[in-house]
Amino acid sequence: MAKLDVLNLPTIDQLKQRLNIADPGLGNVHPGYRAIGFHVDDMEAQHAIVSIHGEMQFNTGVEFPDLVYRGQVQEFDPCLPGLGRLRRLEEKLAAVCRNIAFEDAIRAHPYVNHCSNQTFNGYPLHINYQGLAQHYGFHTDMLDVTSNFDVAMFFACCEWSAKDGCYLPVAFRQKPGVIYGIEPAVYSMGLAELNAEFSFIGWQPLPRPAQQRASAFTLPAGQCFAKLPGVKRAYFRHDEKAAERVWRAFDGGDALFPEDEAVELSRLAQDLGVVTEAQLARAWRMLETWEGRPFKKNRRKNVLKASGLKVVEKAPLNWARFNLPSKPEKLRARLNSELDNVRFRMAYTPPM
Repeated sequence: MAKLDVLNLPTIDQLKQRLNIADPGLGNVHPGYRAIGFHVDDMEAQHAIVSIHGEMQFNTGVEFPDLVYRGQVQEFDPCLPGLGRLRRLEEKLAAVCRNIAFEDAIRAHPYVNHCSNQTFNGYPLHINYQGLAQHYGFHTDMLDVTSNFDVAMFFACCEWSAKDGCYLPVAFRQKPGVIYGIEPAVYSMGLAELNAEFSFIGWQPLPRPAQQRASAFTLPAGQCFAKLPGVKRAYFRHDEKAAERVWRAFDGGDALFPEDEAVELSRLAQDLGVVTEAQLARAWRMLETWEGRPFKKNRRKNVLKASGLKVVEKAPLNWARFNLPSKPEKLRARLNSELDNVRFRMAYTPPM
């Protein structure tokens, strides 16, 4: 990145004005999509759409944004997903094992399990287990983006403080913040030559992704998000007053990171030192796919030893301590309440 004159950059508020970002919810129809025959407005809600896998998913925020955003307190080169930021193979193995252990626990969550067996208009509900793992702090091959510019603003001018255990507004720095913008439409098609795939995360049986109007790019090893075709950057000057306003607007981050039982379980899983044989086998398959190479038996043995993980018979994470509701009528009532504001329209797809 060429050296920027930080003092001459706009603040985050000024940047939003310069980019002409309109607040959603006015019911305006997007003229670009309308010109090609799609009726897409800017109303924020949960929008029902059938995925290419024949599952019903609920995109949160606007129905189909022309741009999705990613905010960062500064630019990092390369810009990689969590799994790509780990260097040693034993670190990656431990991270993937913890990811899988958490995913297994999520699948056994009474409400998640209930949702996984339900349908909407005849289609099974789509549950993105890796998307959930991503939003509860685990290393994946996914990089978060959002359809809501204000959410991107929060992550661009507020930073997690490990010391204080919370997000804090960022004061002036010599390095500028950055907001990336990219058109998701082309990346939704799964074209191999683009070297990335976009997917809506949206509503999930656990609350974090919907609160963040979440989507994600799945990236292969070594692929920098900032170098994807079509990515645009907008830099801004950190300003404490502007950051505090954004910070307060999201209740210091609590609005984006609601506390629930999965948060506590995820904290236990972050330092998990045990894994079952079945989970370990899945972790190796995931890691070999990510690395693009197989690992022989002796190599696996040495990496496992270096990771410090111990193999156990019983899955290490469960919900026994949480006394979660499990009666079908309560689970049905919760799902009906969460999907009460779903917007959907009938569409016709001509035969191929």
